Amino acid sequence: MKTQAPIADWLVAAPAGWVLARALPDDRVAVHANEVRSARVQLNILPGCEGTELFFLLIAGIVAFPAPWSARLVGLAIGLPLVFALNVVRVASLYITVRDFPTWFELVHGYIAPTAFVALLGLFFLVWTARTTRST
Repeated sequence: MKTQAPIADWLVAAPAGWVLARALPDDRVAVHANEVRSARVQLNILPGCEGTELFFLLIAGIVAFPAPWSARLVGLAIGLPLVFALNVVRVASLYITVRDFPTWFELVHGYIAPTAFVALLGLFFLVWTARTTRST
């Protein structure tokens, strides 16, 4: 299934599929457009579920924070790859949930993963702001 949001394909599905293929070689994970699939799992990453909102949330928070631009650029240089990595972990976790604990998928997808994602990003922002205000 091809989405109208190619960001789900190359920024989410492809990296998550790459990680899963190396972490779980027996699953023979493949990626096609926005789908991460194997013989046991088909995980579709739909628009709105690709995690891009947190990229924008981080950018907005860092740009709005009263800090020197050099500190903001450092925050973005560290934070954006962190969001990317957390998103890959989130999708890989959803794949494993579907594979091993399918009855838990709605709970993990709808509540646990988003809450953990936002909490970890919030922790990063808290640490970044504390270090930024201490050094200025």
